[in-house]
Amino acid sequence: MKRISKRNCGFTLVELLVVIAIIGILVALLLPAIQAARAAARRTQCQNNLKQIGLALTNFHDSNGEFPPSATFDESKGDPSTARQHYKNWIIEILPYMEQQNIHDSFDFKYPINSRLNSAARGTRIDGLLCPEENSVYQDTPYSGDGGNWARTNYGANGCLGAYSTAWRAGAGPTAERWEASLTRGVMGANVATSIKDITDGTTHTIMVAEIRVGIDAVDRRGTWALGGPGASSLWMHGSDDGNGVNVCTLAADNIQGCDKIFAAVGEATVATECMGCNRGGGGNSQAVPRSNHVGGVFVCMVDGSVQFISDFIETLQIWDLTPAAVRPGELGVWQRLNASADGEVVNSENF
Repeated sequence: MKRISKRNCGFTLVELLVVIAIIGILVALLLPAIQAARAAARRTQCQNNLKQIGLALTNFHDSNGEFPPSATFDESKGDPSTARQHYKNWIIEILPYMEQQNIHDSFDFKYPINSRLNSAARGTRIDGLLCPEENSVYQDTPYSGDGGNWARTNYGANGCLGAYSTAWRAGAGPTAERWEASLTRGVMGANVATSIKDITDGTTHTIMVAEIRVGIDAVDRRGTWALGGPGASSLWMHGSDDGNGVNVCTLAADNIQGCDKIFAAVGEATVATECMGCNRGGGGNSQAVPRSNHVGGVFVCMVDGSVQFISDFIETLQIWDLTPAAVRPGELGVWQRLNASADGEVVNSENF
């Protein structure tokens, strides 16, 4: 009787290697698509955050007749660019319109925001204030100055093309030269803000909120939602000097408090590589520009609530000092005109 041999039904080593190679090729082909899809999802979430912020600001305006100031300060204590006490800012004001009434009510407004009594409230993380593209390790780490425990944000109000100061290129306060000037007034100033009727350039052609970056070290105040002032939660002098535009990489682009500590903590090379320039030579807390981790530009929310993407290469004329008496309307670039709410020059959307 003949023995019938049974064939081995398993894979040979060669067959297994071929299958593994095919799977590897398919993964390599799919990975870029997956990464692109995730990046697109992050960008969409960032846009949606801005839309919700724009809606909250619109509702605030409808209830109060004007937008909230980007920052408030005690004028009796002198120039806000050197102040160490901080009061309500625009984000705190719109919390009730973002379904965050409980956080708003947890502040004790009888005291400055940087009082220890407000530590828990200002340290509360709000996901809608963070762009998923933010890659800073400090997005969940408190800012260590001004009392400590400051949660982060990636969105800053369009303050003024003048400085956050009452003494130097003054843009802070309702009677400040650069706030009163039509070529430099933004939307949400300090102790003052506009209403829609004041925005003569049109709500679809004026920036209300733009992206900002979280600080690159725990001592870096930039991107702190409850803290008023440049870089923390608003933009100032962001169309002149060495902070003239979007994602500016000039080593001294932002004039904020604590620049020397940032350089000491991370070094000049990191500051330059991260494109997070900071003026360690002085200038007070007076200037900050918009930044993001998106490739090629930043998202902004216009006054009408629409969200636009502004390219790094938008026209922004190199003007060292936007002196109202010296700068004529035709000398402004597209970037400056989008931020000035009443300069009289409407920018066509094809230009940005």
